[in-house]
Amino acid sequence: MKFYGVQKGRQPGVYTTWEACRAQVEGFSGAKYESFKTSQEAEVFASGSSGQGAPRKERRRKRAPKIHGPVGIWVDGACLQHAEGGMRFGWAYLVMEGGQELHRANGNDVSPEAHVHRNVAGEITAVLRALAWCEHQRIPAATVYYDYQGLASWPQGSWKAKMPFTQAYVKAVRNSGMVLTWKKVLAHSGEPYNEVVDQLARAAAQGKCQE
Repeated sequence: MKFYGVQKGRQPGVYTTWEACRAQVEGFSGAKYESFKTSQEAEVFASGSSGQGAPRKERRRKRAPKIHGPVGIWVDGACLQHAEGGMRFGWAYLVMEGGQELHRANGNDVSPEAHVHRNVAGEITAVLRALAWCEHQRIPAATVYYDYQGLASWPQGSWKAKMPFTQAYVKAVRNSGMVLTWKKVLAHSGEPYNEVVDQLARAAAQGKCQE
């Protein structure tokens, strides 16, 4: 089975059939897509963490923003039970510089093989998308605010990544070229930015994604 990563197309993400992939890239100027043997490789490519650029819908700024202070990245994921059965997934991130919002994004294009990780699948995807955006904006360093310990412990090496999806995550974070500081926050504690990404991730799982 092949997995198709669409980095630039109508809807960047991972697709499991050529027909679905073709619908995103055929006739789309400058489309970027590749086939992979694993969904994890396709997810990393689609996220832009391979260094080939961020997905089209996240290219909000043509020039790198002027950074005057520490950059903070807040991430979260969601896994919701659908009324008709099955689970629905979402991811979200928010990039702040001081008290100024630089960028926010959310989506529900979480790799199918990562669904076993539930919420964590969305959180990992959020980190990958955020780092891809920062890389595109030439932001060299940031503090990542998270509520699931594995997001920091896997790339730092204190937890061993045993699953293909988490192993691909570790590789992507370590190869991002960014200097990262990790700071854990308590989920649902009223921390404003954490609440923002929580709501965005849940909205994405419900199909309410920002363009």
